[in-house]
Amino acid sequence: MADDFTVMITGCDSGLGREFARSYARDGWHVVATYRDHANRIPDAEGGDRMSHAQLDVTQFRQFEALKQHFGGRPIDILISNAGIGLDWRKFGDVDYDYFRRMFEVNTVGPMKLAETFVDNVAASRLKRIAIVSSRMGSIGCNLTGGHYGYRASKAGVNAVLRSLAVDLVPRGVRVVGLHPGWARTAEPEAPVAVEESVEGMRRIIARLSAHDTGQFYNYDGAPLPW
Repeated sequence: MADDFTVMITGCDSGLGREFARSYARDGWHVVATYRDHANRIPDAEGGDRMSHAQLDVTQFRQFEALKQHFGGRPIDILISNAGIGLDWRKFGDVDYDYFRRMFEVNTVGPMKLAETFVDNVAASRLKRIAIVSSRMGSIGCNLTGGHYGYRASKAGVNAVLRSLAVDLVPRGVRVVGLHPGWARTAEPEAPVAVEESVEGMRRIIARLSAHDTGQFYNYDGAPLPW
């Protein structure tokens, strides 16, 4: 039964994370929604009494430890690393290196710290799944247009992280998957994929995960993506 399962999601301030949280809550899951800014919490009218809320800036390690202490040993069936920051539009020769570093802190280091902090909770659950929202922009094999150096590198980095996690966590029965949400309408109204469609597709992939799928990288529609 869905009401016996718990999902924790980072980056619920807006966009995909917010829809993940609302979608799982509608289906009766216990939802732990985390926010970089707690002021952005989902209203109770949308989340219901099965949703709890927590502060978590994924660049602030003390916040990870505080949340872990508060959460204790409660099992987490699905851990969704969604928090991330977006594309860098500046060109070669004009790179913003402060933002470059920031993207690695959020998009690469943050998911690694999340997994290390809550792996025991995931391993103690029945479903034992970790999903990392990455991007096709991090696929080296798909890169035919160049540019976006920091964003591509940070997402390629998290792809390497999730692949190693999948290998290292096999003995504990934890399955790890990377997901590309498509070009979803999180901030750009011209994007072709509705946020609801993207999240629904990613949820289907997470739900079907088998031992064969661990360590793989999928588009939101289920198509495998090259590294």
